[in-house]
Amino acid sequence: MGILNLSPESFYKNSVIDASSISEAAQKMVDDGASVLDIGARSTSPWAEPVSVEEEKRRLLAALKELAGNVDIPISVDTMYSDIADAALNCGAEIINDISSLKTDPRMGSVIADHDACAVLMATRQKPGDPLGMNAVLSSLSTAVSDAEQAGISSQKIILDPAIGHWVPEKTAEYDFDIINQFERFSVFEMPVLVAASRKSFLSSVIDKPAEQRLLSGLVAASIAAYKCGHIIRTHDVSETVEAVKIVHAIRTAARF
Repeated sequence: MGILNLSPESFYKNSVIDASSISEAAQKMVDDGASVLDIGARSTSPWAEPVSVEEEKRRLLAALKELAGNVDIPISVDTMYSDIADAALNCGAEIINDISSLKTDPRMGSVIADHDACAVLMATRQKPGDPLGMNAVLSSLSTAVSDAEQAGISSQKIILDPAIGHWVPEKTAEYDFDIINQFERFSVFEMPVLVAASRKSFLSSVIDKPAEQRLLSGLVAASIAAYKCGHIIRTHDVSETVEAVKIVHAIRTAARF
């Protein structure tokens, strides 16, 4: 899942692109091996400068219009707001990536269901990413699945995100490393699981480098999660991630002698 980032507020400034150049950036990701594109028009980091819903919608719809008819892989839209989701799905998006697991906007579930779209649901209790520890993450994802199904979203359309990252102040890097170490436990859901570790700040607790220098450490974290049953790797760096995942696949499917 290649990240197309429209938000100047992003923690990784090298990932930010303008809507006018999104077609070129999207095509490069497709050429590099992306299977899906994830477009975000506001930084989802809780530490980022806030952006209005109107500005998020303006950025996003401008990008989707540029992409219309120009890419042949599914488009995911990273938003917590039903009006934006509805407009995006009407513009050709097929997936809504809601880090609040339908909690921010009570209409989000019905909008996704009405469009028969896919939903990415992140581990959330009250605030995005606030569950601490694997048991809490599993519990919150179970609740998210139940809420989505009650809203009319098919279980076949749900993707789970265990919320890797520093989403709340009390969540230290050790929680993220433990989630990755136990990633195989998410197989209990029998649903696709998203790995979103690309260049995130928890990596710097070990390597003490800025986002611009966290490619390698992010690849290691994503590769381990993929080996342990991660299905979709959300990344800023498609070419390098595809190469890493090919090695993961070769190891997982190697013949035994």
